[in-house]
Amino acid sequence: MTTTTEPARTTRRRAETRSRLLAAALEVLGEQGLARSSVESVCERAGFTRGAFYSNFATMDDVVAALHETQAGHVIDHVEQRLADAPWTDTADVAAIVAHVLDVLPVDRQWHTVRTEFTAQALRNPDAARAVTAQRAALRRRLAPVLEAALTRAGRRLTVPAEELARAVVTAQEGLVTPALLGDVPAGPGFETRVLTGVLTAFTEAAR
Repeated sequence: MTTTTEPARTTRRRAETRSRLLAAALEVLGEQGLARSSVESVCERAGFTRGAFYSNFATMDDVVAALHETQAGHVIDHVEQRLADAPWTDTADVAAIVAHVLDVLPVDRQWHTVRTEFTAQALRNPDAARAVTAQRAALRRRLAPVLEAALTRAGRRLTVPAEELARAVVTAQEGLVTPALLGDVPAGPGFETRVLTGVLTAFTEAAR
């Protein structure tokens, strides 16, 4: 006799299989990139058959899309949690704001690899483009009000809408990630700080 727990077990096993395949794909993509990655290499890393793969995904492009969705969600959750703990005081200055932004926005090789691969898909696929745009918009929505409040405490007034400032900050930070991961940054500390400080001051002015 079929019990009500059997569908739940099947659903749980399927979710666990999908999760393990995604974890394996994240490792493989990080090591080899999409062009060299294969269904077989992901299955071998996860310990599953091709049948298990194709019961969850149609292609490696689908895996990259699923990874982007999952990893983007983790990034947004991380940013939201860290922003909620922002250590702003009435004496906060631009340097403190930049330090917190750099700490909040992750520089993670695996996530950057997935984001780069999915962005390449987005240049060819409108659905992927919408997903990338939605993820970036969600990140900006979390960041914008916190940046505005912190800059106000630092005696700065925005000269653009808060979300435009957040867009500039996110764009600059993303542009810094690849050189940072490649080790292609000027010697000595502070390069990223100087770049983001320039962005914050360019989009604000001293409050009168």
